[in-house]
Amino acid sequence: MPTASQSRAYWDRLLRPILDAVGDSRSRPCLTGLHGGTTGFALTLLADQAPNKSWLIVTGSDEAAERLYEDLQFFHAMLGLSPEALALFPEWETLPYEATPPHVELIARRMQTLHRLVSMRGARLPVVSASATGDGPSPAHMEQARIVLVTSVPALIQLLLPPSVLSDACLRIRPGETLERATLVSGLLRLGYRQGSAVEIPGEFSVRGGIVDIYSTAYPDPLRVEFLGDTIESVRIFDTTTQKSTTTLTQAWLLPARELIYPADHPAALTPLPPDAEWRGREVYQSLETLLDYFPEMPVLVLDQPEALAKKAKEFQKEVEEAYHRHGGTAEAAYPTPDQLYVPWETILNATRSWPCLAMEPVASLDDSWQPVVTFPSQSPNSVGLAQRGTPFSDTLAILDRLRVAGPALIVARSRGQVDRLLALFGEHDLPAAGWKPQHGISSSKDKPPFYLLQGDLSAGFVSAEGRLAIVTEEELFAKGMRHRPAPKSKTATFLSSLEDLNVGDYVVHVQHGIGRYQGLRRLSVQGFESDYLILEFAGGDKLYVPLDRLNQVQRYRGAEGEAVRMDRLGGTSWARTTARVKQGIEEMAQELVELYANREV
Repeated sequence: MPTASQSRAYWDRLLRPILDAVGDSRSRPCLTGLHGGTTGFALTLLADQAPNKSWLIVTGSDEAAERLYEDLQFFHAMLGLSPEALALFPEWETLPYEATPPHVELIARRMQTLHRLVSMRGARLPVVSASATGDGPSPAHMEQARIVLVTSVPALIQLLLPPSVLSDACLRIRPGETLERATLVSGLLRLGYRQGSAVEIPGEFSVRGGIVDIYSTAYPDPLRVEFLGDTIESVRIFDTTTQKSTTTLTQAWLLPARELIYPADHPAALTPLPPDAEWRGREVYQSLETLLDYFPEMPVLVLDQPEALAKKAKEFQKEVEEAYHRHGGTAEAAYPTPDQLYVPWETILNATRSWPCLAMEPVASLDDSWQPVVTFPSQSPNSVGLAQRGTPFSDTLAILDRLRVAGPALIVARSRGQVDRLLALFGEHDLPAAGWKPQHGISSSKDKPPFYLLQGDLSAGFVSAEGRLAIVTEEELFAKGMRHRPAPKSKTATFLSSLEDLNVGDYVVHVQHGIGRYQGLRRLSVQGFESDYLILEFAGGDKLYVPLDRLNQVQRYRGAEGEAVRMDRLGGTSWARTTARVKQGIEEMAQELVELYANREV
């Protein structure tokens, strides 16, 4: 069996011209011939061969960025590489000037990535800036020397708060430190956190005597900070359902919950931010910068189909212009103009002209300025007879058996149970199969290797043109069609589309508290800020007031006609038990369906 370095020798030699050209400012290399998951595979190998370089990978949409990010995670795990450098910078799911603010979970992801970048920064000059006058991921990632960051065009051209503002505003707390609770509370309010009786989602905090619960946007679960006087006694992560602590921390980061941070001495620093604060309060900064300005040094800029990216930028900026004229283009609104929120794509290209750059294309269709051109020898599983409906499963296995003559053939399943079932299925056909381990290698071998199976989440497989490697997803194996991700949309879209037909008295479902009854909208003043709230009534007459920026937590109840609806009690445990039973039932049903499908294929 070849060593890990030997198994990659072919691929490293193939990609060496790209790496050499990336290091030469006179070259603009292009990698072509990419099919299925080969973009993620090639970038994983390239980033691993250049361990001291950061990479900024730009795709045309948020969906494409997330898909590529997950592919990178998959290939890092497959090759036994650390995924710690990987990061995703998503775009807002709402256009500027709309009433719905960016969801706090999206802001959390963005803040985690930006904080990782500012933790790497040193003193340097800005790359792209624009005047603002006139009108994640865990914190273990945050002190690394490099980053491999995937983003989209809309996220890249957006103007952001200055890196120095973010760096100064982030709070780090440690057990043993002296910190007045009032100081901590004021710091959280300045970062856009909301104070309540309990924490349920990122961006909330509560105070109960000597205990401050904080759902920091830096962590997937909230923090419990215990004080003894003015001294932090402990910082622990806890579970919102059981309220039990799970991990004790030696330090913790508190990152912004909104993308507008007022100076500490600003009159509005400690007041709740309005829903449109992200695009209406930019005048507090002397300048705004883009994601480019957060990098401490020039990364390798990877453009996934450059011409398509330019087209996407124009289309997106047209959408923003239309939203401005539709919602914000009046004197009363006093919203910033689109050019105060986004920069043209040409500005990004000009600012990165001296950066090392790599284009990625399915076919070599770019002009001659992109040189050298390296073709990645790959093809889709469909082109070799796989993933075709109507093909008998025995024929599919015969194709795979021929493929593994030249190199390993890997089958990717999305669950551990499916891996085990496929191992048994291959055994029933007298075909050798084994679980994949990184040390198995990805090169050809004198001995015909077994089929390898591994658990993972891969958008699509590929077959190298020389047969050195074949990777097939379970969807392609059973010809169930390519895995499609639904088009990205606002997390509040489902609710908002049904709000027009929602009447007072209709039943609704709150994601945390269960079934209640909608009792209308009410405008309330909370801590001096007026906003509209949904009124939800639960069993016993208890009421919950849901601000409009939390609409994604509420859905219309859809039960069987004539069904007697039983409302949940606010703060009760019946809803948690219901969701646990449903989850268990779905998992059992899914397992039975997979087994049934596998038996039919046999």
